[in-house]
Amino acid sequence: MSHDNNVRLRHNWGTVRKEKRAVGMVWVFRWSEEVKGKRRQHKDVLGTLKEFPTRAAADIEADRLRARLNEKKLFSSLKEMTFGELASHYLNHELPRLAKSTQKTNKQYLNNWVIPAWRDRLANQIKTMEVQSWLDGIDRPDGTKQKLKNIMSSVYSHGVRWEFASRNPICGQGGTPGHRGASTGVRQSAKASIQRVILSPEIVRQTLESLPLRETTMCLVDAVTALRASELIALKWKNVGWKSATLKSEHAWVERELKGTKSRDNDLPLSRPILEVLRLWRQSTPFSRDEDFIFASPYFKGRAPYTYQILFRRHILPIIERLSGLKSSKTMPIGWHTFRRSLATLLISNGENVKVTQSQLRHTTPKITLELYAQAVSPDQHKAHAKVVKMVVPKRLVRKLKGQTARSSA
Repeated sequence: MSHDNNVRLRHNWGTVRKEKRAVGMVWVFRWSEEVKGKRRQHKDVLGTLKEFPTRAAADIEADRLRARLNEKKLFSSLKEMTFGELASHYLNHELPRLAKSTQKTNKQYLNNWVIPAWRDRLANQIKTMEVQSWLDGIDRPDGTKQKLKNIMSSVYSHGVRWEFASRNPICGQGGTPGHRGASTGVRQSAKASIQRVILSPEIVRQTLESLPLRETTMCLVDAVTALRASELIALKWKNVGWKSATLKSEHAWVERELKGTKSRDNDLPLSRPILEVLRLWRQSTPFSRDEDFIFASPYFKGRAPYTYQILFRRHILPIIERLSGLKSSKTMPIGWHTFRRSLATLLISNGENVKVTQSQLRHTTPKITLELYAQAVSPDQHKAHAKVVKMVVPKRLVRKLKGQTARSSA
């Protein structure tokens, strides 16, 4: 029998549901237990809908009751609980609360690295320096090892919250009450150990000249707006402000579904050449309605965008490598994010105001983000955007757009 089955068979979970009372609707926690061979039903009112407006909030309160109920049952003694059982409980009860992309990443790290290394060790006997030695012996970048440390710490924090564990060995025991005391915990640098590639305007321009219209449009929009790849392919035609010359990025395409972005109120500028390229692509794609994805995939009949990683790897990366003389690798990756980093470097080298650059990248502190949400695209941001467009848009494409405009006018 697996660790997961052991957890399920021996633990009392109970259920949370809404019920009507004299005071109104309330959340009720119901559970049963066996007493002298007979099953007895119990219930406890968690609170009103005003106190816990969502089921998630009620579940958090119910977790406290579950922890007390099971304190003397499964894992009543920490000496009986292995790290594998604790990780299994984390996967079943804590991980589903997180975003889908985070669930996928954490599950992979746990199943591939952490659980195989510590599965059969008793959870309360794992020491801080043992984890330190384990991380030090892993031949992976510092960022990967930092992720392993954080995930292992999350598993132990989950155990402490459920009262399955008395301490978190990853954080240590130092500091003042209420603080983790990081100086006595596992130490792991998160310093980037990979080389960040920055593309010059000339390389970007030459790349655009060598691509067909679909890839040209994707790369050009990304190169001058610094959208994240997941935000780029989530764009729909309705997000283009043709009259206001702006672009509204509202969603990101994550795990095959749209997810709202935190910077959805920060519109980005689009100069005339970019708008003309988008018009040209709209005339070429069969999916041109306002509700259609700008980069809708015919393979999915327009219901989903292109798989952007495959497009980049097959059609765009070979051209960038040939023109730049660089080779993408684990230590020097070249991807969609390369355009974002290149634009940031270009804006700073052009002498643009730092705040304009922060607004363009939408990569700010919460305070600055809050201030910028209430503002329209500033003239300075339009000016900075236009400079970059002039530097990267191929002359061949400009001539093509001018010819099309002349024919339309005639």
